Amino acid sequence: MAIRKIVKYGAPILRQKLKPTDFETLRPQLPQLLQDMEETCLSVRGVGLSANQIGLEYRMAVILIPESDKKNAPLKRIVIINPEILEKHGDIVEEEGCLSLPGLWVEIPRASDVTVRFTDENGQVQKVRARGLLAKAFQHEIDHLDGKFFIDYADPALKPAIKKEIKKLRPQWD
Repeated sequence: MAIRKIVKYGAPILRQKLKPTDFETLRPQLPQLLQDMEETCLSVRGVGLSANQIGLEYRMAVILIPESDKKNAPLKRIVIINPEILEKHGDIVEEEGCLSLPGLWVEIPRASDVTVRFTDENGQVQKVRARGLLAKAFQHEIDHLDGKFFIDYADPALKPAIKKEIKKLRPQWD
């Protein structure tokens, strides 16, 4: 059990498009790695965490979302290894943040409905259609694995203000 250090915006690993991860190579360390990722994500009240956000070049992420809409519902852990978005439908603009850019929140357009294929923590290929928070989390984490940040999708008119805010927040990240 370990809470890992979260890599912050500006680190080169966060802009790399990660290559597919061989599940069998990953399998021996997967239980400990998933526990560490889950604990790290929970320690900062995150919804998801990609492996490159803790400095690892695995094409995988952990998503922690409430099992239901009820207040204080238990969290469900979804592990996505080598995920890919197969379909996107609808449009929604919502505020979004990131554990690698703590303190920054920006309105971002996303698909409201996605279908994703991935390998789960048991090595089984899954195909999931998601809406709402899960759809946003899938897109956000897969973007990380592709070397993209949510701010890449921001309205171009907001980019100077975003850069200014990042410069202001950066000293707090160390």
